[in-house]
Amino acid sequence: MFFLVIFLIGLVLPFIVMKIDASWIIWSPAIIFFLAAILMALKTAVFPGAGMADLAERIYIMMFGAAAIGSVIGGGIVHFIKSKK
Repeated sequence: MFFLVIFLIGLVLPFIVMKIDASWIIWSPAIIFFLAAILMALKTAVFPGAGMADLAERIYIMMFGAAAIGSVIGGGIVHFIKSKK
């Protein structure tokens, strides 16, 4: 349920920035979340946590990944909505 909420937040963000006229702005939440997931994965690989800290870092990666997937889907929907106008 928690990851569904994170996914929905990522899905809604492109709709929030839809009114801005720049074409790249609808993809910016997805790029930010993907970069955050990659940076967190690199941090986990380079500086692994001990015990439960390692689990928490993996959950952060999954959170950023779920938000990024939601943002990509939302960005695609917004792109098709804007192209129809």
